Amino acid sequence: MRRSGVPPDVVTLNILINCYCEWGHLDLARQVFDEIRFWSYFPNAISCNTLIKGYCRKGRIFDAYDVLREMRENGPSPDSRTYSILIDFVCSNSNSELGMRLISEMLRIGLVPSEIAYNCVLAGLCSEGKMKLAMMLYTRIVKLGVKGNVVTYTGLINGLCQERRLAEAKLLFDEMLEKGVSPNVITYTALIHGLCAVGQLEEAMGMIQEMVGRGCSPNVVTYTVVMGGLCKEGMVEEALRLLDVMTQQGVDPNEFTYCTLLDGLCKRGQIEEASRFFHQMEEKGFRDNVVAYNILICAFCKMGNMEEARNLLQEITRKGIKPDVITYNTLIDGYCKIGKIEAAHDLLSDMERQDLRPNVVSYNTLMAGFCKVGDLERAANLVEVMAGKGVGLDVVSYSILSDGMCKVGRCQDMENLLHHMAEKEIEPDAMMYSCILNAYCKNMRLQEAKSIIRRMTTKGHQTNIVIYNSILQGFCIKGEIKEAIKVLNEIILNGIAPSTVMVPLFLEYVCRFGQLDKFLDLLPVMPDKDGD
Repeated sequence: MRRSGVPPDVVTLNILINCYCEWGHLDLARQVFDEIRFWSYFPNAISCNTLIKGYCRKGRIFDAYDVLREMRENGPSPDSRTYSILIDFVCSNSNSELGMRLISEMLRIGLVPSEIAYNCVLAGLCSEGKMKLAMMLYTRIVKLGVKGNVVTYTGLINGLCQERRLAEAKLLFDEMLEKGVSPNVITYTALIHGLCAVGQLEEAMGMIQEMVGRGCSPNVVTYTVVMGGLCKEGMVEEALRLLDVMTQQGVDPNEFTYCTLLDGLCKRGQIEEASRFFHQMEEKGFRDNVVAYNILICAFCKMGNMEEARNLLQEITRKGIKPDVITYNTLIDGYCKIGKIEAAHDLLSDMERQDLRPNVVSYNTLMAGFCKVGDLERAANLVEVMAGKGVGLDVVSYSILSDGMCKVGRCQDMENLLHHMAEKEIEPDAMMYSCILNAYCKNMRLQEAKSIIRRMTTKGHQTNIVIYNSILQGFCIKGEIKEAIKVLNEIILNGIAPSTVMVPLFLEYVCRFGQLDKFLDLLPVMPDKDGD
């Protein structure tokens, strides 16, 4: 048409843009979009929205935003459809806060977001666990008269249940019923899962009866969730009875159902019953399930029965099932706990032969095993192995090493470890700080211990009387009573009640070194055990 000089109209060009977008030829679609201006036309909202949608489908969000920018600068003005396309994309790709900003922009330029747009942002915020923002937005849209649908309510209820905000979740559930929005099986399952998570099993079972009464049949996920809750409370027999009810209702259990029950039996120590149940599971057609094997292996490892655990590993490989990292990590932990460190170490080589890459948990577990038997050199060597394999240390790795070093008083090595952590921007946890502080106190490096306490408080870690007792006792033993009184004063200022064990011991040293007057000056401000 261009060669013949016959100008196509905008409708024709829009159809061509749409075709290219559907076929995934976005660069050609963009060329046609640019052709519109060549023919002295202006792209309309359909032209722009079609191209934006095409870019979003392919994940080319920056190109989509370029089109939006052109619309703002040159026209046509973006419409509700433009924003809805972008909102749907960003919320589906875990960027719901950007979706909220797009909603705000719509309102600022006088566009009314659709219920779909609002619900899309709400669903995104809930799936990202941003419940504070989700509830703020929900309150706002209710005031605007926007109606929530079953997806909206289900997302909010599920998000609140995950944060264990059951009271709010129940209120929303009641609200949706009042507004005539029928809960579906996903809604009920989300609420039932929340109830089970906090141990409200009777109410969860009642919810199943309620949903059946409303004509909503529980599915395999619903039943499995309740079984998991029952097993968590040690009510494995009740969970097994629910399995019978489930099958009688025509709902077939899946692998997750069987693994949930298997795990429940193992955690109750009913290993023989678990083994029988495992074979029943295989008879039902659920064979070659590495998760089920891992559950059994873990149970035998916890019992210290490494022979049976190892036999299961051999059975897995004999059947052609590929063990995973969890399989090996469980076995490594089992061997370390009974002091068979070499057997644990050999499993790393086995993993590599299986084309499995040991992860930070694998190395941390073995590192803890070496430290447990006092072999700090081999524990430290694992750090080099991890670096060579491209496995980064985490705070647990450093805590394990520091604990090993603390036990043998290697304070300089601990300091080097802290510097290394600082370089990697890894912050020690409270347990690691306590371990280092105790080591400093045992070695009478009390000023360093005080600096650790200051660092803990600066980083927002809670201090307690157990932490202070070590340094207080250290100063007393060294005869530095003035320093000890300073520590006691710090304890009082922080609102921590001195322990009944430490005060008499402290008083003995105060009297011995003639500092009773200074101690008595503190008595009027010393809190009692209740902090009054």
